[in-house]
Amino acid sequence: MASRANSPLVILLLAALAALLVSCTKEPKEGEVLNEAIEAQRTDRFDDAIASFKTFIESFPKSPKVPEALYALGIVYQKKKDFRNAVATFKRVVDDYPDDPTASGAAYLRAMLLNEELKDTTSARDAYEGFLKRYPNAAMSGSVRIELANLMKATKKNK
Repeated sequence: MASRANSPLVILLLAALAALLVSCTKEPKEGEVLNEAIEAQRTDRFDDAIASFKTFIESFPKSPKVPEALYALGIVYQKKKDFRNAVATFKRVVDDYPDDPTASGAAYLRAMLLNEELKDTTSARDAYEGFLKRYPNAAMSGSVRIELANLMKATKKNK
């Protein structure tokens, strides 16, 4: 019978212990996760950088730093020569954060990778034209016009 009388006490103690353990679990802070990703990128630990940037983006989706994290993730993919993921990531920056300061750079890099690395001239042309429509006064707009003209010449020459 004594064990039945102690049973609510045991349950209470176990519940208190569980609550204590949960409260001691430290959730990573936004800045810590982002700094970890940036440090991994800086030291060319690309797989770690990719994992950390993804964790940041998924854990803090409303952070104003998400566009920067996505842009940096695209750069890491580019350095890793994973051009398809780089293009997709840069597209996400442009589509989801078109007014962010990183968006015009992401649009430019996306078009350039489509053209130079993936040799997808049709998509590259569309991306360059989309850049000029969306960011006509961006710093890279002159380079985009030249790239687009060269692309059009090469396409005509190959026909």
